[in-house]
Amino acid sequence: MKFSTKLLIANCVPIIIFAIISLIMGFVQFQDGLYNEKQGNLKSTALAAMALYSSRGYGDYGRKADGNVWRGMNFNVSLETSVVDDLKEQTGVDITFFFGDTPEMTSVFEKNGARFVETSSIDEIYNYTLKQGTQLWCPETMINGVSSQAYVIPIRQSSDGSVVGALMASQSTENFDQIIQNYITNTFLIAWIVLGVSFAFINWYVGRFSHEFEAASSKSKHDLLTGLYNKRSFEDEVQKTINTRDVNIVSVLLIFDFDNFKTINDTYGHAVGDEVLKAFGSVLGRAFRTHDIIGRIGGDEFMVFMPDMLAEHLKRPDEISREILDELAAMEIGPAKHFSCSIGIGTDLTGYNFKKLYKLADKALYQAKKNGKACFVRYSSTDHPVTDEEATEIENK
Repeated sequence: MKFSTKLLIANCVPIIIFAIISLIMGFVQFQDGLYNEKQGNLKSTALAAMALYSSRGYGDYGRKADGNVWRGMNFNVSLETSVVDDLKEQTGVDITFFFGDTPEMTSVFEKNGARFVETSSIDEIYNYTLKQGTQLWCPETMINGVSSQAYVIPIRQSSDGSVVGALMASQSTENFDQIIQNYITNTFLIAWIVLGVSFAFINWYVGRFSHEFEAASSKSKHDLLTGLYNKRSFEDEVQKTINTRDVNIVSVLLIFDFDNFKTINDTYGHAVGDEVLKAFGSVLGRAFRTHDIIGRIGGDEFMVFMPDMLAEHLKRPDEISREILDELAAMEIGPAKHFSCSIGIGTDLTGYNFKKLYKLADKALYQAKKNGKACFVRYSSTDHPVTDEEATEIENK
């Protein structure tokens, strides 16, 4: 997985999780707020209805010989429709008057025009309001088969305070459900827009950051003067290639060391010396294959790793070395000219790791300098084997 993809996921996932949690919490709070508001409205309407019934007539409630429920002798609850109908007109809330557990007066109408109410909460009304005298909130109930909400308060006798009935304020949840649905739709729409904008910004930012990070990472892996791999990156790339190579494939490591480079700096200045090193880096880039690994490992020392040399091509490193020596001899950088270098070539025929291959090429380089410089020497792992003790010497080099 690309670094930019990982970074994008790392930034987006927490935001998405936070957004989902926030939406859920917001919805719960919104729903609770609606329920509390609805409960308060229905309770207020029920209490207003109770106050109106209390202001009409005097005395206790009771069923008379005519079968109707009266308050005292002057207010026929069963036939007086003004209380429930007026409140329904003013508030949109239905009022039902229960005497015992029997509805006596209601503003709820059936399709045939008859007043009739039937609620799925009748058992709760009986057990809590009628028996215990407590107010009852029914956030989910069915009234005449319609999903509704209701608030129920007890009706008490004025003489002894005993519960004689219940008064229920109810309203269909159709509008309530529509409000919740609209809230969910609008909230998710806004959330998607915000997430979309956030994602676009994060994607842009991650792309920009990844580009800068990759550029910085590339700079940290490459020598600033020549653009080649630096010592650590070169060794990492070579070891990575060695770890995955075919054991039947020969590997070759070349070490290039400028001859008398200090003299160039002392004679022509460090600016010319730097130009010489850059030019030599370009020479190496042109001389070797695109998949060969080239690095400047310090000062005037360069390395090239050729990972997949077939037996019939083993003379190619020698040919390249001669070409490079000829090009250096003809190269001119300002007033400086006639350059040379010593080249040590290590050919691995036995499956060396990087340290051993490095030591093999280093021994060949030492011999090239001993031979008078401006030349190359090749050692193979079979003719000049490297011991484990010798390989450890390069760690401090």
